Amino acid sequence: MIFVKSIIKVCDNSGARFVKCIRILKRKPKACAYIGDILIVSVKKAAPHKKIKKGSIQKAVVVRLVQNIRRTDGSRLKFFKSAVVLLLKQQLPIATRIFGPVFKELRSLKYFKIVSLSTLAL
Repeated sequence: MIFVKSIIKVCDNSGARFVKCIRILKRKPKACAYIGDILIVSVKKAAPHKKIKKGSIQKAVVVRLVQNIRRTDGSRLKFFKSAVVLLLKQQLPIATRIFGPVFKELRSLKYFKIVSLSTLAL
């Protein structure tokens, strides 16, 4: 689960490494973020000479969670670390590559570009 003020890893090549969640969009203030939720984040650590700079405010979508995700067939999946992908205003990813697997539930949430850029959709 991702709450406000959580530090999260970025799993794309936009230049940001770690971000801090400022706000979870379309949820109540005390709620937590799940797969496919959009966050407003602040970049805490970034690589030099890249598109995204430290301190910038961006939108991001959650692609991996530590919390168990239960599917309709009864199976459960979870990752060891939570991760996000930074977005443009048109809900498309900033990056051209996404590292690591993502949940295939993103396909039903209309994030086709993120699923196609990732290495594996679990």
